[in-house]
Amino acid sequence: MTENIASYKHGLPSNARLAIAHLHTQLNDGNYLGLALAQHSSSEVLLPQHLQFETVDKSHFSDYSARHSLHAAPNEKCVIVGQAINLDLLSHIICQYFCQAQHLVIQQHYLHSEFAQQAIELTLYHNTVAANNVLLVHKPDASQQHSAAATCDSGKLQANQYSLLKASVLLTLAKDYRVDAFKISSVSLSRPGLLVMDMDSTIIDMECIDEIAILAGAGDKVRELTERAMLGELDFNQSLNARVACLQGIHVAELEKLKNRLPITPGFAHTIAILQKHGWITCIASGGFTYFANYIKDSFELTQATSNILGIEQGCLTGKIEGDIVNGEMKKQILIDTLNHYSIDPHQSIGIGDGANDLLMMSAAALGVAYKAKPKVQAGADANIVYCGFEGLLYCLQP
Repeated sequence: MTENIASYKHGLPSNARLAIAHLHTQLNDGNYLGLALAQHSSSEVLLPQHLQFETVDKSHFSDYSARHSLHAAPNEKCVIVGQAINLDLLSHIICQYFCQAQHLVIQQHYLHSEFAQQAIELTLYHNTVAANNVLLVHKPDASQQHSAAATCDSGKLQANQYSLLKASVLLTLAKDYRVDAFKISSVSLSRPGLLVMDMDSTIIDMECIDEIAILAGAGDKVRELTERAMLGELDFNQSLNARVACLQGIHVAELEKLKNRLPITPGFAHTIAILQKHGWITCIASGGFTYFANYIKDSFELTQATSNILGIEQGCLTGKIEGDIVNGEMKKQILIDTLNHYSIDPHQSIGIGDGANDLLMMSAAALGVAYKAKPKVQAGADANIVYCGFEGLLYCLQP
């Protein structure tokens, strides 16, 4: 982690370099920083220079927690992910977004050494009833839900608590400070679960159909239709049929060349390895094509891949889809059916994608993650990856 921070320091003012290193040192070896916010008047304008952090050795945290009555206090957690995170940056974020918490504890995230970015975990403690009535939308524990189908049909769970960590707030925070901000959900990394993923512009950093269309001389037309479909402006099935028709006559050998240069999203391989290590089922549900989805499935030893089949005759594309189209409804059904097939707890399900056709799947999952997505998708997600790689979804998980 130190090496990654050091490589980013070039060109920063000396005081900023020291601040980054100082925060890293303070939180090293599992230590904490504590911050009592209840001592400030609710009418007081809280400024970064007002904050007084207390360094807490990990061996003394139980005493610290008892001294500030944190054991029974309602709390919620978020993770700030980025480069060059220092205490000054965190102080500004706290004052702007989290100053209505009663207490705050900062520590390194349990996956902080797995990836290049810094990952800082913030625990926000509240009074039993939040003074500002900020709404918390959360998902109940396993005792409150029964079957996968019931979970998926019920949509998102009812709001019944208070919070400062609504997805829309964290998305604004991320864009304001150019960091990623994730609320830690009830989904646990260490328990087996299900991850259902879109492929184009999620697992791979391109839209395969757009690249194939360039070979057919229809790149601009297909790219425009793809963009409008992902924005939710066009019916997905009609749009896909229109785009695939433009591919008629392309030789399969061209697809082979494209397959061999697929740009895999940063963080994807390591994220999948971590999930598989903990017994997760990993699946592709894509509006793209089997030619590429099956290749990714085999390359990363994913559990299954479902996508559209391009018609081929005499070694060339026919310009038609064979069989049913994998659209938003089918993606949702794939998630439900896979949960049932593997007897996975519905609370241990994640759906991740970037386009409007991923929203139903994301809403059906316990955790819906938008990956560098269109605005409509960001608005409907539980978590948004804005800057970091695919690993962003791991920061939404409990250990």
